[in-house]
Amino acid sequence: MFEDIYNQAIIYYPSEIDISDGKKVEKGSGYFEALSKYWSQAELKTEKESDFIQLMIWGIFCAYHKRAIDNFLNGKKKVCSQELDMEYLKFRFEESLLLNPELVAQYKTDT
Repeated sequence: MFEDIYNQAIIYYPSEIDISDGKKVEKGSGYFEALSKYWSQAELKTEKESDFIQLMIWGIFCAYHKRAIDNFLNGKKKVCSQELDMEYLKFRFEESLLLNPELVAQYKTDT
């Protein structure tokens, strides 16, 4: 089920994002205006989607952000969806699920 939700949600993000606008970037934190804009747009476009999709939108943002920090600190100016740490993304997605016991039950039933 995780892969299905991911595949439905990732289409709301571009496959490559420019992170050259990074500010106050250090290990574990930073701000990327373009990345934040894409996240906001994805949230707006998925307002009527399932809770699973909405949680995945957040998880994808977290994974993009984590990779953007690493890439920026290593002199790279872009981050790509192929670079995302899927284990981290799954962790963030399932962490968010825990806030809603009904969704957890449904997720476990469907997987």
